[in-house]
Amino acid sequence: MIFSLMFAFIDLFIIIIFMAVYGRKKKYSEGMLLGVHIPAYAMQDPEVVAFLEDHDKRSKWFYAANVIISTAICFLNLFYFSAFITLWCLWLLVFCYGAFFLLFRDHRRMYDLKVKRGWQGASGSKIVVVDTNVSASGAKLPFSVLWHLPVLAAGTALTFVPGISRLMKYSASWIFILIFGSMFLLFFCMHLVTNRVRNKVYSNDSKINLQVNQLEKRVFSMVWLSGDYANLTAYAVFVYFTVKQEWMGSWALICYISIHTAVGLAVLAGMYYLSFKKKEILDTDDKPLFLDDDIYWKNGWYSNPNDKRLWVQDRFCSANYTTNMARPAGKILTIGMVAVVGVMLVWMCAMFLKIDLTPRYLKVEGEKVTVSAPFYSIDFNVDEIKDIELVDRLPEGSFTRTNGMSDNKQMLGKFEGKEAGELRMYIFRDYSPILKIELPDYTVYINSQKEGEAEQWYRELLLLSVQSDALHGAESESMKGQSR
Repeated sequence: MIFSLMFAFIDLFIIIIFMAVYGRKKKYSEGMLLGVHIPAYAMQDPEVVAFLEDHDKRSKWFYAANVIISTAICFLNLFYFSAFITLWCLWLLVFCYGAFFLLFRDHRRMYDLKVKRGWQGASGSKIVVVDTNVSASGAKLPFSVLWHLPVLAAGTALTFVPGISRLMKYSASWIFILIFGSMFLLFFCMHLVTNRVRNKVYSNDSKINLQVNQLEKRVFSMVWLSGDYANLTAYAVFVYFTVKQEWMGSWALICYISIHTAVGLAVLAGMYYLSFKKKEILDTDDKPLFLDDDIYWKNGWYSNPNDKRLWVQDRFCSANYTTNMARPAGKILTIGMVAVVGVMLVWMCAMFLKIDLTPRYLKVEGEKVTVSAPFYSIDFNVDEIKDIELVDRLPEGSFTRTNGMSDNKQMLGKFEGKEAGELRMYIFRDYSPILKIELPDYTVYINSQKEGEAEQWYRELLLLSVQSDALHGAESESMKGQSR
C-alpha cells in the first residue's frame, strides 16, 4: 500500500509540473500567446477568445483524467507488480506525448491564425538582434560552473568513508550511486548551457536587457547549483544512516526522497520567482522589443537552418533547452535519446513480466540440486545441506532486499535479515508450508503455489540427504579400516 501511495504521489507531482510549465501558455506574456507572437489587441478577437476557451477546456479534461488514470494504475501494484510497472510506463509515455501534442497542436493552430490575420511578424525573418552592451557584460552574469567541483570532490570522498564497503554489497546501493552521478552530470551540463546561451534582447533599453538576462542566468545557475548541492546532501544523508545503523533503514530512504522532492519544489519555485520578477522588470519598459522568430517554432520545435547552434532555449519552458532540428546532429540526438528511453522502458517491463510469469521450481539431478527462477537461479550439492525442514512461516524480523524484488505477492532473490543472516527467497506470499534449506553460506526459503509440492521437495531432499550422509559415513569407515 505504501509503495502504491508513493507512486501516486510521484504521478501527481509529474502532472502538476507539466501543468505548471506547459499549462500556463494560454496567458499573454512577453508578447506571446501559446508561444506565438501576436499583438495585444488580438487577445480581444472573438476567434482567439473561443480558441482559448476550447484549449482551456481540453487541457483541464486531459490533466484531470490523467490524475484519475495514473492513481488507478498505482493500485495494480497490490496484485501484479509486472502489470503495474508495464501500464505505468505506458501511461507515462502516453501522458508525455499527449501533453506535448495538446500544446504543439494548438500552438500551430494559433500560428496559422496569426498568418491568416496578418498580425505582426507573420512572415519569417533571418535577423538576429544583438545588444552589444549586454553581450559585453555576459561573462559577469551567472554563477561559475566551478562551484560544482566541491560536489564532485565530496561525492567521490564518500566512496572511501569507513564502513561504506558494506553498503556496496547491496545492489540497491548502486542505484543511489548512479542517481548521484547522473544528477551531477545533469545539473553541471544544464549550468554550463545556461552560462553559454546567447543573451536575449527584450528592449531597446540596454539596462532592461542587462537586468533581465542577469536575472535569468543568475536564477537558473543558482537553481542548478542548489540542486547539485541538494543531490550531494541526499546522498550523504543516505550514506550516513546506512553506515551508522549498519542497515538500509526506512528513515534513510524517507530523508533521501524528501530532499529530492524539495529539489523539485525548489526548481518550480525558482521558475515562478523568475517569471514574476521578469514580468515586473518588463512592465517598466516603455520600449519593448519582441524578436519574432515564430516561423522557426511553428510546429512546436525549433528548426532554423540559418542558426548554427545545436542547443537553444526552449520556447515553452525557459528552464529547458532543446535541439535545433534543422541540423542533422539535432535530429540524431533527439531521436537517439527517445530511442534509448524507449528501449530501457521496454527492457524493464520485459524483465518484470518475466519475473511474474516464469514458473520457479526445485529440481534434483543426482547429487545436484537446482532452484530455478528468473534471474535468481541457484544450485548446490546435496552434501552441502546442513539442515532441512518445513516451516509454516518465515522467521520473525525484517528483511532487506540486497539483490531481488519484493511486492505484495512474492519475495524473490537475495535478502538479508539482522538475525537470520544471508537468505535466498523464492516465496509466494500467503502460501505454506515453506521449505527451509540451510547451506554453509546462506539459507534458502522456497514454497509453491501447487498444493503438496513443497512437501514433495522436502521428502526428496531428506531422502537424498540421509543417503548422502550414509554414503559419506561408509566411505569414512572404509578409510579408517584401510589405515589400520
